[in-house]
Amino acid sequence: MSRTRWALEAAPNPTVLRLHVDTELTNRTIVTCPPGDPPAVLAGLPEIDGVRSLDLHRYRARLNLMPGADAQAVAGDVTDLLRRALGEAEPLHDDEMPMAFGSMGRGGPRQVAESEEMAERAGDPRLTSVFRVEGVVEAIAAPGLVLVRLGRLFAWNDATTARVAAAVGDVDAAPL
Repeated sequence: MSRTRWALEAAPNPTVLRLHVDTELTNRTIVTCPPGDPPAVLAGLPEIDGVRSLDLHRYRARLNLMPGADAQAVAGDVTDLLRRALGEAEPLHDDEMPMAFGSMGRGGPRQVAESEEMAERAGDPRLTSVFRVEGVVEAIAAPGLVLVRLGRLFAWNDATTARVAAAVGDVDAAPL
């Protein structure tokens, strides 16, 4: 079993930290802890002084800080806990640009999904299929194309592009 890769970043909002991982945290749109329980990979984070709650997304956790919490101190405590549990942090590169996949058979309005749960509610089987590909965090279906975005610790490569193309039934994928 390989270790979970992780990276922590400050958000523009000073009361938020963003934790990026390469292990799926949820297939739902957002799970908030508490009241929910965090996955084992994030055990201990809600107990860190200054952390009010976690909002779990597929490959990201938003750490919501308590009013007046020292974001740098909390980030240090989070980093220490994650280093002990998961090893050193990964460098966080710029966001990968979305990739466009043709899908000419679709008409109708644009549909956005940020989770498998959201994709299923949209009722477009291609969106649901896209979320079966590791790394996908967002898909937008519009007439003539599907835009797909990966999580911050994932990168487009031939295998990922081929899996997403197969999910949407396209052979002509193109980076934006």
